[in-house]
Amino acid sequence: MDLLNYFYSFVAWVLSLGSLIEIPPPTLPTTTTTTSPTSQIDNATRPNIIVIMADDVGWNDFGFHGSNEIPTPNIDALAYSGVILNRHYSLPTCTPSRASFLTGRHAIRMGLQGLPPNVAEPRGVPLRERLLPEYLKELGYVTRLLGKWHLGYYSDAHLPTSRGYDSFEGYYGGYIRYFDHTVTKNKHRGIDYHRDEAPDGIRPYEDDRYVTDFIATRAEEIIRAHPAERPLYLQLSHLAAHASEGAEPIEVRNLTEVDSEFGYVPEPNRRRYAGVVAALDESVGRVVAALAEARLLENSLIVLLSDNGAPTAIAPFKNHGSNYPLRGQKATVWEGGVRVPALVYSPLIKKSSRVSQDLFHMTDWFPTLLSAASAGDVAARDSLQLDGIDQWPTLSGSSNDDDDDEDGSETKRREALLVNIDEVMGPEAVIVQQYKLIRNVRRYKDYYGIDGNVYSPKEYDVEVVLKSPAALGIRTLTANDQLPKDGKVIQQLRTKARIADCRPKTSNYTDCEDYCLFDVIRDPCETTDLSKKYPEKVTILDAYMRDWRAVLSNQTNTYIDPAGYPENFDGYWMPWLDREYEPPAERNASIWSPEVFCEGFPIDDPRNCL
Repeated sequence: MDLLNYFYSFVAWVLSLGSLIEIPPPTLPTTTTTTSPTSQIDNATRPNIIVIMADDVGWNDFGFHGSNEIPTPNIDALAYSGVILNRHYSLPTCTPSRASFLTGRHAIRMGLQGLPPNVAEPRGVPLRERLLPEYLKELGYVTRLLGKWHLGYYSDAHLPTSRGYDSFEGYYGGYIRYFDHTVTKNKHRGIDYHRDEAPDGIRPYEDDRYVTDFIATRAEEIIRAHPAERPLYLQLSHLAAHASEGAEPIEVRNLTEVDSEFGYVPEPNRRRYAGVVAALDESVGRVVAALAEARLLENSLIVLLSDNGAPTAIAPFKNHGSNYPLRGQKATVWEGGVRVPALVYSPLIKKSSRVSQDLFHMTDWFPTLLSAASAGDVAARDSLQLDGIDQWPTLSGSSNDDDDDEDGSETKRREALLVNIDEVMGPEAVIVQQYKLIRNVRRYKDYYGIDGNVYSPKEYDVEVVLKSPAALGIRTLTANDQLPKDGKVIQQLRTKARIADCRPKTSNYTDCEDYCLFDVIRDPCETTDLSKKYPEKVTILDAYMRDWRAVLSNQTNTYIDPAGYPENFDGYWMPWLDREYEPPAERNASIWSPEVFCEGFPIDDPRNCL
């Protein structure tokens, strides 16, 4: 048992006690994972990996979590046929989550734990970090990215096609308009849509199709053209359901159709949001159907998740999503900001149609997907210092329990995780087993948005799920059709995945400007502060938090560079600096301008921006 697992076991033992005990400092919270990109495994046997990342979708916005308001039959079909990850944690905002997903390392190691980069801001994932697609390419994968990047684009070296992707079609920044694909910053408006090919084909691209449909169409084309002898890594990073900056920030494909289909939702913006999520669900069905038609589904692994919680009702970029019944929203360390809908589906999973209550973190996907891709071959070529844990044995069902596996390897399950530490804004949080320690939370402490269950036209329709394109695609796998046929089984899975309303009955709930301790198993709505009752647990979790503070790199947010404005590049947002440029290692307090970082909102302190 390595030192990290020893620490987890020791913490578990101490947490079971009721008295204060002196403990040694925890070990540095990293793990070492080995991979063998040069192994002799036949490329054709490696699983195709499809990652579908939604943007700003809340806990309660997919049907498999118990809400009947927005039907998502295709996403639900994947959930019921695979594993629903009910304790999956992201970071509070998009860039930190995406950086952690693609590196297997916490955003605090890269100085990306705070506000995401703006367009024309020279900042991104440092070039010293190698990304997941770089390793997958060494395993023979064809690597494609569609949609959002938002990990830095100020030089050609920071573009997706310089960081492991064979091709990229999408937008470099954090969001665009759904139809004209433009974004405006400081009154400078330009198109942010590109079709790039490795190694050096950088091509801006203009189109006016609804971006959710456009991404689905391109995914279908990629799948149909994919050579069977090569494994495919296809990442669809959707704009949906992020708000845009148009006159109607929630842009739908056809407003008349949305008003008709979701007329039972009285709030207009929530109704439009339902239309955006419905279009996302349709795109998922199209991708699964294309995989089945191309006979790729039988050897595929599909991950679907949101990058963070929904910005439910508070500007900027509120999208009227629902994190019900969880507290907080996007850009917070409350459960509503970081506990996100997530699932994994694959015919390779031996124990499917289940709800996992195991802790899972965004950093875990790097080692987990690499493990699935390498088929267990860990004859080391590289040693990677990761914060993520390989959870493929428990996900796939190749591991029976917490004990050693038959081959003598030890199954790792996550017992603790860092939520985030933001040294500029202040909030920080960690989780050890069922306990969550929060500190310095100043804003967005309420329960926001509609509960997502009030305005439902009828009972949940299992038949619509079973007849969805995703379900029909899964049904083509006659040898390994994992979709439950019994509606009772599906309803049981929904019940297990649902969090019952646990919100406080009054508005007199806990404030956490100092330390708060919550039992997020018994109290997922974070209503009851246990810090005074269990000071010894606060001490233990704070020690774990201090260890993470020791490895934090300060944020490097900087000014928007006018040299990156689109008028310098024929109306497109494009790279504008040389590869050699690196942002300053230390944050300069003078850079925090409300015009740059707060969308023009008047503030007297940068921490009030979010």
